[in-house]
Amino acid sequence: MTGFGVKRMKFLNSRAMAVVALATAGCVVAWSAGAADAPRRQNNYEITPFGGYMFGGKFDDPTDNSDRDVKEDATFGVFADIVADVPERQYEFLFANQSTTVKGAVPLDLDIQYLQVGGTVAYMDNPHIYPFFGATVGATRFSPKGNNLDDETKISFTLGGGFKVPITDHVGLRFDARAFLTLLDTDGNIFCVSDAAGGACRISARSDTFVQYAAGLGITAAF
Repeated sequence: MTGFGVKRMKFLNSRAMAVVALATAGCVVAWSAGAADAPRRQNNYEITPFGGYMFGGKFDDPTDNSDRDVKEDATFGVFADIVADVPERQYEFLFANQSTTVKGAVPLDLDIQYLQVGGTVAYMDNPHIYPFFGATVGATRFSPKGNNLDDETKISFTLGGGFKVPITDHVGLRFDARAFLTLLDTDGNIFCVSDAAGGACRISARSDTFVQYAAGLGITAAF
C-alpha cells in the first residue's frame, strides 16, 4: 500500500472510531430510557479509560507567516474521579494524548498531552443516566518528533460535559465532550532546535490561545 493509502486509511479509521463511539452512546441512552428503575450502590472512586476524536488547533509558520493547522486525529486517555462531600460532586484527574501532525509544506509530527485536575457536578435524579459538567486546570505538553526540537509545556484549561450510564454497581459508560484551551505567548516562537548547530524555530504561536475540541467514550470501573 502506498504512503498516501496508509495515511488515508488511518484517517478513515479515526473517523470510524468517532462514529462508532457516538452511535454506541446513542444506543446506550435509548436503552437506559426504557430500563426499569433500580437502586445503584454509591462508589467513592471511578477509573475511566477512554478513546475518542480530537480536532482543532492552529500555529503559524515563521518563514512565510502561513497558517499551520493541526490535523484532526484519534485521542486516548483516562479519567480518575473521587467523590467529594456529596455523590453529585467529584474531584477529577484527566490525562489525554493525541499523536498528530502539524500540516504544511513540511509536515511536523507532534504529540499533544494534557494533564489536568479539577472537578465535576452531576445530576443524579435519573438512576439510569447522569448528565454532568466539569472544568479542570493543568498543563499541555507539545512534543515535536525529530530534528532535536524542544518540547514546550504551557498552562491550560478544559471545560466540558456529557453523561454517565451505570450498567452494574461497578461498571458503566461515560460519554465526554470537551474544549481544551492552552495559553501561548504570541511574541515567541516554539519548537526550536535545542543544539548549537541550529537556532531556527519551526513554528510560532498564531494567537494567545490554542484551542482543541474532543469527544470520547469510555468504560468506567467504580469501587
